[in-house]
Amino acid sequence: MKVRLKLPELSKLVGRKLPKFVGRIRLPTFPEPGSRWTRILTEVLWVGGGLALAGIAFVVSFFIAMRVEMKSTEVRVPDLTGMTLEAASREVEAQELVLQVVDQRNDPAIPSGRILQQAPPADVSVRRGRKIKLVMSLGGKVLNVPDVVGQAARTVEIELKQEGFVPGDEARIPSAVVPTGAVIAQVPQPDTPAVPASRVHRLVSTGAEIPVWIMPDLTGMDRAGAEAWLARNGFRRGAVRRVSMSGRRAGYVVGQLPLPGYPVRSNDVVDLTIAQ
Repeated sequence: MKVRLKLPELSKLVGRKLPKFVGRIRLPTFPEPGSRWTRILTEVLWVGGGLALAGIAFVVSFFIAMRVEMKSTEVRVPDLTGMTLEAASREVEAQELVLQVVDQRNDPAIPSGRILQQAPPADVSVRRGRKIKLVMSLGGKVLNVPDVVGQAARTVEIELKQEGFVPGDEARIPSAVVPTGAVIAQVPQPDTPAVPASRVHRLVSTGAEIPVWIMPDLTGMDRAGAEAWLARNGFRRGAVRRVSMSGRRAGYVVGQLPLPGYPVRSNDVVDLTIAQ
């Protein structure tokens, strides 16, 4: 619709006289309703608005799909503390998580070889394939086993307790080299790393082995001959009893202790019974 006013009409509208050149100014024109330009403008606005709405819908749908996809690949981290590495591997197998040992520390509360800490912690949501970093326990404080070989068995127990160990089993065997009562060997070996309260077993010497003899029959020997045999073979003569016995020659052995055939050791005492 076109609007054109003459100079007198414009002067009346503004209430004052206007210069002549104002009458030559053309006011802007606008398309009339229902015209071709109006329809084009309306169609452009509808198309632009539709494209904008479609773009917004696409962006919203994209983010929703991404969120759903992320949710489908997320799992909760299980609590692995206190488990062995083998047991933890079985625990995370379904979640497709990867275990990685990054450190080892001493801890008296968690036994050696078990998981002390984990990152991320338990119950945190992570994506499948995420690495779970582990700190393994080495158990309590590590000590070195003291060397007790050659020491007296009676003092070794005190030393072991002072060092934080527990005296274990003690076995005894003869030894021609190690003095009686001294430690021949130990388990664990000296300087072996061990945790506090570990048991230390000892093998203790009973001294040189004394030969075992079978007691011979001394009856029928005279006293001097029997006593000479005892002295020559390392035995000690004990008490000598005299008895009257018919049919036996005086001064000869008619009895002995230990009896013939009994096991005896050097330096044992042998008692004799002599006929009178």
